[in-house]
Amino acid sequence: MQFDTSGLRLQSIAGNSGKAFKGMRTDGTPVFVKYEMPPIVSALAHEQITPPVLSANRELGVGQRVEQEWLNGHTLTRSEMGGKQVQQILVRMHYSKMLLNQALQLNYTYQEPQDLVRKWQQEAPARLAKNSYLQSVCSDLLNHLPTFRKDVATFVHGDLHHTNWVETTSGLIYLTDWETACVTDRMLDVAYLLTHYIPRQSWEEWLKSYGYKYNQTVLNKIYWYGQLGYLNQIAKHVESYDMEAANKEIYALRYFRKSYYKEV
Repeated sequence: MQFDTSGLRLQSIAGNSGKAFKGMRTDGTPVFVKYEMPPIVSALAHEQITPPVLSANRELGVGQRVEQEWLNGHTLTRSEMGGKQVQQILVRMHYSKMLLNQALQLNYTYQEPQDLVRKWQQEAPARLAKNSYLQSVCSDLLNHLPTFRKDVATFVHGDLHHTNWVETTSGLIYLTDWETACVTDRMLDVAYLLTHYIPRQSWEEWLKSYGYKYNQTVLNKIYWYGQLGYLNQIAKHVESYDMEAANKEIYALRYFRKSYYKEV
């Protein structure tokens, strides 16, 4: 047990690199405390996308420190990712001009498709740089870039893994962990959700409900951004030393690419 500068008793939360804690106030009220939290979180809480922010301040040596309401509930399971609330949160986030403007004011820059791939190549763990298959996927992506328009780019989360979603005991769903957020094509989020959680036969219904047309142009973008989603998840698993999960993701990427070629 440790204490922070405000006197909260802190208990580390596993899997958050020592940056996230369950804090206990002197009156016994629990709160969620995270250090190095992106400043955009306050705007996200205002939009009811992430849990309410109780306080936010910058501390010397630890960066942005945020206190949020402690949520009693559970992280979503894979089968719950197709729920309406998940889609509604994505629509609210992707179509929010306020969030986009706030992100740009906070020095988020537009990430074009080639920027996203090159970022992966530069930042992925060293062992992935030696993986000829993954590097060939990167080359293929760079050689077949989708069109990108700044005027329709949006603020996106960038890692919609089901463990980043929380459903409270009252039934509200929130999205957490914003370190991967950026300004780019909303398809980065949409393709990840579709390829990882939504059955192929349900894509048309999901896309139309979200606001997309269902045509080959959209499917081609899902294919491109879907591959990038697999690459990002592979890197995340390797960084966490979960090689079994990383290998499963590589297998899923291979299957996804083969399935697409059969479909077209």
